[in-house]
Amino acid sequence: MKKLLVFIQSIFHKKRRSATVRYMFPAMLTFAALFSVASVVSTQSSYIRLESSETSIEAGDRFTLHVYARAHVPVNAVDITLGFDADSVEVVQVDRGQSVLTIWTEDPVVTANKVILRGGTYRKGFVGEHEIASIDLVALNTGLGTFEAKDVVLLAGDGSGTPVPVSESLDSSVSFYVYDENTDPEAIAVNVKVKIVTDINGDGKVTLADISAFMSAWSSKSTTYDFNSDGKMSFRDFSIILADYFFK
Repeated sequence: MKKLLVFIQSIFHKKRRSATVRYMFPAMLTFAALFSVASVVSTQSSYIRLESSETSIEAGDRFTLHVYARAHVPVNAVDITLGFDADSVEVVQVDRGQSVLTIWTEDPVVTANKVILRGGTYRKGFVGEHEIASIDLVALNTGLGTFEAKDVVLLAGDGSGTPVPVSESLDSSVSFYVYDENTDPEAIAVNVKVKIVTDINGDGKVTLADISAFMSAWSSKSTTYDFNSDGKMSFRDFSIILADYFFK
């Protein structure tokens, strides 16, 4: 952390700035750095996490997507909608055998490009991270595909069904690459790397070089590295690249 903060401060002290900017901006960056790390490991947040058994799959092969929910307060009801690329994969079945949910208000709903999981638990509910379901998939057409938690509702086991705030998670979306016998092996490696969107220089990892490139784009008010696709580069994007630097 110390090395990173020294590096960040060196970038922003290359040019003379007003006293306000000189002292406030590094302080804000330090806060963003600390916030990004805390947001990943915080015990005070609830979120959905997706985990794929494979990141590159041959067309026709099967793989599994695991859906986890983390609750920082007791949760006894969930409503999760997952979106996916129907051209890339097909849902074979939804396995609830290891689910923390013991009551399903309805069987998992599978449409052309969505999976809906609705259920709950007895008593006050669960705390911590638990599996909601595992989804068996078969790879279809070649190319990049995604699975994403699009709409999530968690209800507290407080007797009133109070909605529990759900934080954005870097792992609430997963990417994978489907290939076949005609796919160039180098293309597979390149496309699998795309899932790390903060790997700006494409070397397969997030380093200080990527952070430097991000800072350069920031100073020009560019939207080149708008990682969360909200139409602007903000401290949220900075938080994302820092989290990838520390944890990927």
